[in-house]
Amino acid sequence: MDYWDYLGWPDRFAQARFTKRQRQISRVNRSRTIYTPQLVLQGQDFRRHGHLQNAVEQINQTPARAQIALKATPTTGALNIVAEANVASATLRRDASVFIALYENHLQSDVNAGENTGHTLRHQFVVRKWIGPLALNPQGRLTWSQSIALATDWKMQDVGVVACVLNARTGDILQAVALSLND
Repeated sequence: MDYWDYLGWPDRFAQARFTKRQRQISRVNRSRTIYTPQLVLQGQDFRRHGHLQNAVEQINQTPARAQIALKATPTTGALNIVAEANVASATLRRDASVFIALYENHLQSDVNAGENTGHTLRHQFVVRKWIGPLALNPQGRLTWSQSIALATDWKMQDVGVVACVLNARTGDILQAVALSLND
């Protein structure tokens, strides 16, 4: 998020649209607070980090309410992505949107100012590109493809793709899938 940049050490991975998304999630939760590191689970601010594993296991036992197929093909300097989504329930599809994220692992930042001066921060699952919302058609389907150019400093072996279908009104995730190019 770019809201800490005023402290003298701008986050090189921050984007204003990430802060905007975090503020939207805050509005859904009727909260006036956004913070780092904030964790949102099923559209809700999740502050019980000690219970995260149990919460995720419980979510994973819940049947998906959307179907997603995701394919990523690396080419020289780009990633060709094809995503298909389907929300069968007419009630659920009314507020459903699809999002695609490209992420990168094994990154680091040397901090030169602020509370972490002199430290090296190591980063995993850094969102490099956020695409969406993508709308479903009236039948609740989406077929989307795009070739995304990768910046020259991205390491293809550490890049992955995530697709999710979420309820835009509540933030509830109907389904999410991840695809690592390193597998």
